[in-house]
Amino acid sequence: MDRIKYFCYYDFQDVKKPREGVQAASSKIDYIIDAINRCDIKVDIISKSGISSKGFNLDFGGIHYKGINTLRHFFSFGCNGNVLRVLSRWLQNVHFFLWTLFNVKRHEEIIVYHSLGYCRLMCWIVRLKSCVIIGEIEEFYQDVHTYSSSLCRAEKQFINTCEKYMFPTAIMNTKFNLNHKKFIIVHGVYKQVTISEQKFQDGRIHVVYGGTFDPQKGGALAAAGIGRYLNEKYAIHICGFGSETDKAKIINIINDVNRHSESKTYFEGYLSGEQYAKFIQKCHVGLSTQNPSGAFNETSFPSKILVYMANGLDVVTVDIPVVRTSLVSNYLYFYKEQTSKSIADTIMNVKIGTQQHNKMLNVIDQQFVNEIKKIL
Repeated sequence: MDRIKYFCYYDFQDVKKPREGVQAASSKIDYIIDAINRCDIKVDIISKSGISSKGFNLDFGGIHYKGINTLRHFFSFGCNGNVLRVLSRWLQNVHFFLWTLFNVKRHEEIIVYHSLGYCRLMCWIVRLKSCVIIGEIEEFYQDVHTYSSSLCRAEKQFINTCEKYMFPTAIMNTKFNLNHKKFIIVHGVYKQVTISEQKFQDGRIHVVYGGTFDPQKGGALAAAGIGRYLNEKYAIHICGFGSETDKAKIINIINDVNRHSESKTYFEGYLSGEQYAKFIQKCHVGLSTQNPSGAFNETSFPSKILVYMANGLDVVTVDIPVVRTSLVSNYLYFYKEQTSKSIADTIMNVKIGTQQHNKMLNVIDQQFVNEIKKIL
């Protein structure tokens, strides 16, 4: 069985010294690895994630084994001081670069999850080793946040350096694959999961938002306010991640909504992995409510849509081109205006329990395995 290296920020959930990572990204990475395994190819995950602990915690890195795949981490230590954090990142960058330089073979094909954390380093590796990069380009980061001009140039250079692509949307391929290189489209996790939890049995329709609290994405802010326009038949759950400031804003909105509405809104905090999957399986409707005016909507697909569908939820989503033109658009409920009232009105039109997307996901899943087999 062949092997391929997959560069990304990633961590297994059960390691003793947890590393930094984003649940949505890890879920998609897991899915792509599973698809590659089904092509009879083993995956060596090369992760640049640092120690997530804020207290002092030292790890020299090394290899972890999970089935037929491996995960490699690099030197890192957790700490509270700014100077020590800078030192930890610098040492980790050196360790990462030297390992990659001496372990990636000339003309070897590797998969690289697009990240500003190593765009420059990977461009140098291509120059030195003439390796072939399959770029997993999930979004154009400078569409979401403001970065230095040098980092913006590095992001563009990395995308142009890739010889093949995995994009989340066809629109993104049109925008960035100007030289018509080989590509495949993967919106997110197509694979149906095992449903282990029953729906809430309290007579209410339970609606869940899971994702970032970042106000620039806007999804959590919109979802937190929908309870004002829903009656006592509904319960809303907000879970996800963000800064303490962003979290406080969400909690304040929820407290205000609960004082003036018949529905009930709950702040669930951060849920991840199996804990997150089991929780959303208890709910009926999943929300994808990101701000449609953001430039990032042209270059990213809200992967939470597929996570909800795979876990047996109906999905209410913003009406944007990348979703409207996706493979799953016929199975979604779209709202037109980015207001809590418009979202609530759409939720009330959902026909609970009539999902027909299980077989559809299985078909798309097999199509993706066939496509990734051709591009590797």
